[in-house]
Amino acid sequence: MRSMCWLVAVVLLTACSSTPEPLELSPIEGALVRGVNFNGKGGFEIDDYRWTSQADSKANGMMLRDVEELTTDLVPQPATDENTQLLLSSSIAKTGQLNVDQVIYGAEYEIYFWFMENQKGTRRSMSVEIEGEIVETEMGNLPYKGWSRFGPYSVDLSDGELNVVFTTADPSRKAEVMGMLLVKPDNSGSL
Repeated sequence: MRSMCWLVAVVLLTACSSTPEPLELSPIEGALVRGVNFNGKGGFEIDDYRWTSQADSKANGMMLRDVEELTTDLVPQPATDENTQLLLSSSIAKTGQLNVDQVIYGAEYEIYFWFMENQKGTRRSMSVEIEGEIVETEMGNLPYKGWSRFGPYSVDLSDGELNVVFTTADPSRKAEVMGMLLVKPDNSGSL
C-alpha cells in the first residue's frame, strides 16, 4: 500500500511540474518595416525581426493619444524565449478604446500584434480595426498569463497613415497591446 501511495505521489508531482508545451506559431514572412515594443526597449530580435522602442517609433511617425504605459513581471504561459518575454512585459493601454497611428507611405502591409492577459481573473476580448475595417473580434480572450501573436492582417494603405483601433467588448475594461510588427509581404527589403 505504501509503495502504491508513493507511486501515485510521484505521478501527480510529475504531472503538476511538467512544463507547458511552447506555443506553436506559423513563421512570419516578409520584409521588416517596423517592430514596436510598446513601452519597452528596442534592440532585440524575435523571429529574425529587429524590434525598436516605443520612443524610437514615436520619433519616426508613431502617434499615441493618452495611453497608460504598463509593465509586468509575470511569466507568460506557455513559457517562451527571453526576447518574447521581454516584449510581453511592457504595454500600452487605454480604457475602452486604444488608438495607434503610424505615418508611413502607401503600400501593402501585413500586421501582427502580441498580447498577454495580465489581469488576473479578467478575460478581455478586443476588436481590432485597421483603416476603418474590423479585422479581428476576439483578440485577447486568453487565460491569465496566456499570450499569443495575432495576425497577419493585410492592409493596402493609400493615405500615408496607418490607423489601428483596439476596442474592448466591455467599455469599462482596458484595451491593451504589447507589440506590433509591420512587414511587406513582397520581400522587397527593409524601409
